[in-house]
Amino acid sequence: MYHLYGYFTQNSLKPLYVLDALEEECGTDFEFHFVDLAKGEHKTEDFGKMTPVGKVPVLKHDGMTLFESGAICRYLADSEYSALFPQDKAKRAQVDQWMEFFSCHPGRWLNSIYFEKIIKPKAGMGESNQASIDEALKFLHMQLPIVDAHLANTRWLANNTLSIADFTALAYIEQCGMIGFPLADYSHIKEWFDRMEAQPSVARTRGRL
Repeated sequence: MYHLYGYFTQNSLKPLYVLDALEEECGTDFEFHFVDLAKGEHKTEDFGKMTPVGKVPVLKHDGMTLFESGAICRYLADSEYSALFPQDKAKRAQVDQWMEFFSCHPGRWLNSIYFEKIIKPKAGMGESNQASIDEALKFLHMQLPIVDAHLANTRWLANNTLSIADFTALAYIEQCGMIGFPLADYSHIKEWFDRMEAQPSVARTRGRL
């Protein structure tokens, strides 16, 4: 059985989305263990034994532990021989390409806005930094048109097939509604987002929150 330790952050949601999709596709058995960051549960001695970085998510499986959300998503789909991470090297590279792009580019900037608009006020960390928000918006309006143009010709990010790249992107893009980002300005991304939200596995994941 897979054991995923996480909080309801975007990085924890990526592998949780994948696990729920694998449960649907392959009957994958797993348990999600909530780690309360507000209570410092990620700083305990027991948690520290699973990961040297002291952060969620962490996967425990067959006596090994793994951190970093992208690595966890790849391991899960690969271990289950799932079409979500194809065996063909060229197709797999396409999945990797979009996972890396979202993690390093749009995801980074969406996370930045979410931190400024949502996390800081809730955590009593002071006012939002408008300069940081403006910088993030500038890059998003440079990068999201690339994604929108790509999705004009395909239903899914990689190989025109649902993959772990889509679940990775979903964990970032779903923040748009919370931060007031006008996703409707990118019609093909919005159509893709609606398709993702219609996935039964996504509804199961959201039901855990």
